[in-house]
Amino acid sequence: MNRKFFTLLTTGALCVSLTAGAFANSGSTNPEKSNAVSQLENQSQRLEQHAQATKGIPRQELELQRFKVRQLIERIKAGESVDPREIDKLLRQGPQ
Repeated sequence: MNRKFFTLLTTGALCVSLTAGAFANSGSTNPEKSNAVSQLENQSQRLEQHAQATKGIPRQELELQRFKVRQLIERIKAGESVDPREIDKLLRQGPQ
């Protein structure tokens, strides 16, 4: 009885870990998405740096652009379909 229970428990744990590992890597296999996310994260950092050195309305505009970039990053990471023109538009805006 103990041996069967231990065998079933070990087999179940192994199956769960293999299944979880397979699903964990499935979202990051698209190099286009990871490249877009990387570029957008760099843009977000540049916008944040410029916003910190700016005052008034221009700062608010930079923070709004950064907010839009962060939203787009989250949409991509969530697996939503994103128009490439939207990515290009946000990458062209703000400081380079």
